[in-house]
Amino acid sequence: MSRNHDREIRFSHSVLPARPMAEAPETMGPVTRKILRAENALQQRVEFEALVSRISSLFVRLKSDEIDRGIHEALREMGEFTHVDHCHLCRVHGGTEWVDHTHEWAAAGNPHPWAGTRGLRLDEHLPWSAVRLRRLDGIAIYSVDTLAAEAAVDKETFRAQGIRSVIFVPMAVGGKLVGFIGLDSTRQEMNWSEDAISLLKIVGGILADALDRRRAEDALRKENDFTQALLNATGALIIVLAADGRIVRFNQAAEAASGYLQDEAVGRMPWDLFLPREQRITARRAFTRFTTAKTATAFEGDLISRFGKRRVISWSNTALLSEDGHTVEYVIMSGIDVTDTKRLEAEVLNVAEREQSRFGHDLHDGLGQHLTGIEFMSQVLSQRLAGAGRLDEARDLEEITRLIREAIGQTRDLARGLSPVVLQSKGLAVALQDLAASATRQLRANCLCRVVRREAPVPPENPEISIHLYRIAQEAVSNAAKHGGATEITIHLTINGRRLDLSIEDNGRGLPWSSSVESAGGGMGLRVMHYRAGLIGGTLNVGPRTAGGVLVTCSVDLPPAGREGRLKP
Repeated sequence: MSRNHDREIRFSHSVLPARPMAEAPETMGPVTRKILRAENALQQRVEFEALVSRISSLFVRLKSDEIDRGIHEALREMGEFTHVDHCHLCRVHGGTEWVDHTHEWAAAGNPHPWAGTRGLRLDEHLPWSAVRLRRLDGIAIYSVDTLAAEAAVDKETFRAQGIRSVIFVPMAVGGKLVGFIGLDSTRQEMNWSEDAISLLKIVGGILADALDRRRAEDALRKENDFTQALLNATGALIIVLAADGRIVRFNQAAEAASGYLQDEAVGRMPWDLFLPREQRITARRAFTRFTTAKTATAFEGDLISRFGKRRVISWSNTALLSEDGHTVEYVIMSGIDVTDTKRLEAEVLNVAEREQSRFGHDLHDGLGQHLTGIEFMSQVLSQRLAGAGRLDEARDLEEITRLIREAIGQTRDLARGLSPVVLQSKGLAVALQDLAASATRQLRANCLCRVVRREAPVPPENPEISIHLYRIAQEAVSNAAKHGGATEITIHLTINGRRLDLSIEDNGRGLPWSSSVESAGGGMGLRVMHYRAGLIGGTLNVGPRTAGGVLVTCSVDLPPAGREGRLKP
């Protein structure tokens, strides 16, 4: 007997021998008659095996959306070969309680009474057959009239449909009933051979597998459609990469930002599409490090569209591992286009910088000059008092003049901090040295600045980069003295070709690393430092110094000539 998914299918009712051959001549002897019957049975088997082979080959070639056509063709082939009046397929669901009549072939074009019917209750119409089908037992009834009393309901159903002979072939997937094939004759009682029944069971298995394949493919297609709809519904850029870095998914937001359609992007490397040539090697190495570490990362990076438009994207990378839990199968890049946000933030920062500079100029040119005038008048008055012999009043006025002179110095230091004029006139290196001198006077800490030039000629300064590096150093020095209690602060600036490396180290108490940076003293300042570094395409690191205290480093590459910065408002 054949097996369907390791579950044996038996037939519950006896079947008659093969259909009798045509009447043989009376002159033939019994041996000759026996030989002819054997040849007839063999011929039937050969023809049926050829039928099964055709049906099997048919379903191997069919695509998912062609399965229904294939089933109708298979039912027609079986119906015509077995000379029945109807050959139909029913699907069961709801724990095998309900039946849907889904496919049919009818010999004379007369449909089965159940044709196209959905939601029939199997136990209500065929309770005797239902028990056997759930056991995956095939049923062959060559004469409905011979059914026993226990099958009375089934007999009544068959008679109401005009059925005289019927076969039910169970269809199973994974040992569970998913449907059955019915072949019935309404014109006459039929005799089916055991060979025919066995071959019908094979066909039942083929159709069950085909329907299960379509179910799986339809489920996968629905899942893919749902996933694609979900990816397109979000405003975030979603790019799915294979383990080798090639793009396998590309949502509509990514299409809009990049200017590439999904079909154009799939199969290509993202760095080859979106990055300038000089950044591709770095990006490829970063991807290799990520797939090795398998740890989620977040970063901001440029995306250059096919039309040359530069966008700033805040990316989050996540690795999807294979079943072994160790091998990266896919990498999901989720990005938010923050170009407009960055531009607005840069504008706000520039407005604040301009306002701060204006205030510094007002301090220097307004209050500073006013105090200088008062100092001059005090000196003149002190000299007059001394000439008049009023020495005590003259000494008191000299002390007032000294205090005014200190106020002038503090005003100038404030003005330099708010508007580093020396930065614009003499450059970043001199401005940092001036910052160190001013910090030594104001913060009661010994602050030094060391500048190293490793390549000549030194490239021209970039005003945007210079002001942000100056502000980073200014904030770091202030944090070291005010929050870290540092007594020694050193500013290092290394100019190496088109690369600037800035570091500020101190001997203070350091940051409370057990808590977040934001909760530490000067946390807002640290966030602004990170933001400034991001604006100029630099990387900022804040960490403990080996000898105690804090080490702040910022590295940035100067843009090519003609480009002032990574993002301009």
